[in-house]
Amino acid sequence: METKIPELEDYEKSFITKDKPLREYYLSICKWCSNRFPKLASRDVKVSEELKNSLKFLKWNIEPYEVIIFSRFVMVLSAIILALLNIIALFYFPPSIIILAVSAIIPLVLAHAITEFPKTEANFERIDALGHAPTILTQIVIYLKQNPNLERALHFVSKHSEGRIADEIKNVLWKCLMGHKINIKKELGELAQKWGEYLTELKRSLYLIIASVSERNEIKRNQTLDRAIDISLEGIVNKIKEYTNQLYLPTLFLFSFGTVLPLVIISLLPIFSFLGGEFSSPFQMFVILTVSLVAIYFYSNKILAKRPPSFSTVKLPEKLDIYPKPGYLKLKLGKKEFEVPAFTYCLLIFLVISFPGILYLLSEIPFITFIPNTFSDILKGFNTLTIIWGFGIAMTVYTYGTSWYKKKLRDEIEELEKEAIDGTYQLASRINEGRSPEDTIKHIGETMPGTEFGNLMKKTYKLLRSRHTTIENAFLNNDYGSLKNVYSKNFKLIIRIFITSLKRGISNCAQTLFTISNHYDQLNKTEEKLKTTLKNALSMMRTTASIFAPMITGLVITLQQLIQDGLKGAKEGLGNLGYQYIDLSFLSTPSFSVEVLQLIAGIYMLLLAYLLIRYVSLLEYGKDEIMLKYEVAKNIPIALFIFTFTLIMSRFVLGA
Repeated sequence: METKIPELEDYEKSFITKDKPLREYYLSICKWCSNRFPKLASRDVKVSEELKNSLKFLKWNIEPYEVIIFSRFVMVLSAIILALLNIIALFYFPPSIIILAVSAIIPLVLAHAITEFPKTEANFERIDALGHAPTILTQIVIYLKQNPNLERALHFVSKHSEGRIADEIKNVLWKCLMGHKINIKKELGELAQKWGEYLTELKRSLYLIIASVSERNEIKRNQTLDRAIDISLEGIVNKIKEYTNQLYLPTLFLFSFGTVLPLVIISLLPIFSFLGGEFSSPFQMFVILTVSLVAIYFYSNKILAKRPPSFSTVKLPEKLDIYPKPGYLKLKLGKKEFEVPAFTYCLLIFLVISFPGILYLLSEIPFITFIPNTFSDILKGFNTLTIIWGFGIAMTVYTYGTSWYKKKLRDEIEELEKEAIDGTYQLASRINEGRSPEDTIKHIGETMPGTEFGNLMKKTYKLLRSRHTTIENAFLNNDYGSLKNVYSKNFKLIIRIFITSLKRGISNCAQTLFTISNHYDQLNKTEEKLKTTLKNALSMMRTTASIFAPMITGLVITLQQLIQDGLKGAKEGLGNLGYQYIDLSFLSTPSFSVEVLQLIAGIYMLLLAYLLIRYVSLLEYGKDEIMLKYEVAKNIPIALFIFTFTLIMSRFVLGA
C-alpha cells in the first residue's frame, strides 16, 4: 500500500525560486563566455575564497573560473572598443589626458565589477536571511513552550516562515521525512554552525533551543528558551551599534567624495583651460562626473555589504488587484485613481517640461537658424534648467507611481502587527478570566474601536453569528474569512497559534497568548532600538542628499558664471589698453557655456541624490524596493527645489 505524505508537495513548492532578471543575464553570459572563449581561463585558475564561498552560498549553476572568463572577456572587449573610439576621436578633437586615463581605467573597473557581483549578491542575501532569524527563533520558542517537540516546532515554522534559513529548515525536515537523516538535533546543530559563522548569537540561540528539548523541568525549559531569544536580539543590537560607530569615516568619505570633490574639480578645470590646457570640454566634465557616480555606487555597496542583519522587511504579495498592470503607473488625483503606461507617461512629462530648454540648446547650435533670435532671448531666461526639472519630475512620478499604493499597504500591515501585541495580551487576559473565545473576540471588537485589530475582531464575531461557523473558519476561510484580505504573515501566524492552542484547553490558550504577546513585544522594542541607533547617523546623510548636495551644486554653477564674466571683463579691459587677444592666451574663452555646465551638474546632482538616498534606504530598511522608491519620490523634489532656489538666490545676491 502506497503511503501518501501531503506535506511533500508543500516542501517541493518551497524550492521553486524565481531568480532576478539581472542574475539570469549574468549566469547566461557567464556560460556563453566559458563555452566560446575557454582559453581565457583554465578550470584551476586561482580565485579568491570569497568568490568560491559566495557562489556556493548562492547555489548558482556556474563555476568560479567561468566568472573569471566573463570578466576577462569584458575587459578585453571594452579595451578594444575604447581604443578604437579614442583613435577616431583624434581626427576631430585634440588628445585629452582625462579621456585617455578614464579609457585605461574603465576595462579594469568592469572586470572588477563582474567578479564582485556574486560577492555583493551573497552578502545582501545573507543579511536578508539573517534578518528573518529573530522571527524564526521566536516562532520556534513559542511552539516549544506549548509542546516540547522539536520536529513539530520546525515543521510549524517551515510552513509559516520565509527566507533562506526557513528554506534550509524545510530541507532538514525533507531529509528526515524521506529517511535520509534521523537525528534532527544533529541536523539543526549543523545549521547552527553554518549560520554561526555570520552571526555567533544565532548559533548560541539554536544550541540553547536544542538543549531545551531535553530539559524535563518546565520552568527551566522556558527559561532556556527565553535566554535563546534574548541572546539573538542582544547580539543584533550590539552589532548594529558597532556598525554605526564604524560608519562615520566611510560615510564621511563617501559624501565628501560624491558631493564636494567632483564639483570642486568642475570649478578648477576651466581655470586649467585659461592657462592654455584644453581640459574643460563638456564631454570631459560628463566623463569625470560619470566616473564619480560609478565610484560612489561601488563604494556604497562595499559599505552596505558589511551591514549586520536587522529585522526583515514587510513582504507584500507579488500580485494583487490593487496593483496596476505590468509596465503601468498608478497615480492618484484627489480621490480618483488611474493607470498610465510608465515609460510613455514619464517620457511625455520630461519632454513637455524640458521643451523650452531643448529649444534653447538648439538655438545655440550655429547652423540651426529656424529659431528666431527674439524667441532665443526669451528662452535664455529658462535655458537648461527646465531639462533638469523635467528629468527630476519624471523620476519622481515614476518612483511615486510604482510605490505609493504598496507603501500604504505596507504601513497598514506594520500598524496591524503593532496593534496585535496589545490585542493578543487582551485576548489572553479575557480567556484567562474564564471567558469564552467568542465572548472575548466580541469584547475586543468593542473595546478597540478605530484600530485595524479591533475591526478584524468585530468582523470575525459578525461572521461567527451570521454564518454559525467555527472560529477557525471565521478567521481563515479562503472564501469569507476575516483575514482573507490581510497580508501580514506574522498576524496570520498569531491567529493560527491562537486557534491551535484552543484545542489544548483554555488555560493552555491563555498562557500561549501571553507568551506570544511578550515575545513579539520584545521583538518590537528591539526593532525600535535599532531604528533609534541608526537614526542619528542617517538623518545627516538624508539631509546631505536632499539639501546640501543640491545647494553646493547651485553655488558652483553661479561661481563659475562669475569667473567667466570676470575674465571676460578683464580681457576687454586689457584690450582697451592696447593688448591684443593673441597675446592673452591665458585668458582664452572656455569651451563651454554656463548653461551647459548647469545641465551637466544638475543631472549629476539628481543622480547623486538618488545614489545617496539609495545608500540611506538600504542602511535603514535593508533591501526594500518599496521604501527605496518612496524615499526617492519624497526627496528628489526637495533636491530640485533647493537646487533651483540656490541658483536663483546666489545669482541675485552675487549679481551673476
